[in-house]
Amino acid sequence: MKFQLSFFLLLVAGTAMAQPKLNSPYSRYGIGDPVNQFFAAQAGFGGQSAAFHDPFHLNLVNPASYAHLRATTLEVGLFAKNSAYQSSESSLNNWSGNLAYLALGFPLRSPINEVLDRTKSPWQFGMGIALTPNSLVGYNVETRDTVPGMPDLGEVQNTFEGSGGTYRFTWSNAVKYKRTALGLNLGWIFGKNTFENETLFGDGLTWGDSFPTFNNNYRDDIRLSGFTWNLGLQHDLVLRYAQNDKETPTRWITIGVTGEGKHNINSTADRIFLRSRGRLSNGQYQNADTLLFETGARYTITLPASFSLGLQYVIANKLRIGAQYRYEGWSAFKNEARPENIRYRNSSAFSAGIEFIPDYASYNKYLKRVRLRAGAYYRQDPRIIDGEGLDDTGLTIGLGFPLVLPRQQTSYVNAALEAGKLGAGSPVEETYFRITVGFTLNDNSWFYKRRFE
Repeated sequence: MKFQLSFFLLLVAGTAMAQPKLNSPYSRYGIGDPVNQFFAAQAGFGGQSAAFHDPFHLNLVNPASYAHLRATTLEVGLFAKNSAYQSSESSLNNWSGNLAYLALGFPLRSPINEVLDRTKSPWQFGMGIALTPNSLVGYNVETRDTVPGMPDLGEVQNTFEGSGGTYRFTWSNAVKYKRTALGLNLGWIFGKNTFENETLFGDGLTWGDSFPTFNNNYRDDIRLSGFTWNLGLQHDLVLRYAQNDKETPTRWITIGVTGEGKHNINSTADRIFLRSRGRLSNGQYQNADTLLFETGARYTITLPASFSLGLQYVIANKLRIGAQYRYEGWSAFKNEARPENIRYRNSSAFSAGIEFIPDYASYNKYLKRVRLRAGAYYRQDPRIIDGEGLDDTGLTIGLGFPLVLPRQQTSYVNAALEAGKLGAGSPVEETYFRITVGFTLNDNSWFYKRRFE
């Protein structure tokens, strides 16, 4: 039954790999709208991940957390997002959704073997793989204007369209000695973005040969691929141990740090630039001239360095409360494949949150075993539009539902709701809410050495 459920979740996640119907006007810049790499369990309390570790949940952002795993963990997540865009002239409401993450992590030393061998090593090792969306591109923007002093041209219509996105495949490794864990993520970013601009003159799209104007159509297909890495460190300051057991902490403070340098990502561009006398009713361009046709041009995209620091105070199986700061050096971002007319700023992000379990061991009241989460965040978007930076602020709530599957392994269904606003006071404001649902399946029989007597 467990295998069948895992197969079903993988099938659902694979189906969700199709591109979402995103319509975000700011995704035309950079390599698209960035996608947070934390999972549903962390999203429920503000997206804290630098200091988060749990024996039965994965944390991709800080790879050091994999050394704390006590079971093989499969995580699958899906999300749905509703965005309400508002400008001075128009508004739009849009739904989108996609695969949120697909990840597998496991300890390299089985906890069952430790019990059978009656030995506990101060060393622990963990490993994992994950597939996550890294950025998303999706927009369809139209502007209408007139050319000053040339009324005969009529109205000028500009259409900007884009689609695509990038994904990240990550291989995580971690080692822990006593209360200190160190981890490394090795990643590969890949994907394709398509950008298309079209300028049309006049009220109609079907003009005669005598009309002395031209229309422009520009299309840019950019494929990206490149290697990334990031390091993570976590240390537990134990405040209290279980009675008569100096090996099992019951209260501690976790300090978590992650960092990575700049990454140079390879890109290959195919470009075409057409100029025509208009577009016919069947969609074909009339008297079109090809002014630019380029295939396989190679460029480099520089992604920024980043650093994060987090603190969490934990009472085992009862309470988790903490805060986190993250910095990203986006002023160093470069996109040779697609020069832009906007600037990027170094960005900071702050988050805080709490997780509470009413009664972890309750056997007759299920709701007391549900994990309750809440949090808040403030994030600076690195893109500067019309001289103003975009700020992203929001609140989060989350629930973690424990499930006891065959073999008595506790698994979870985690749900998180994020509600916020991006770009308050900017040309286009986005008010959104995002729902993430994650399935966490645990099994500690991997690497178990069976004994026959």
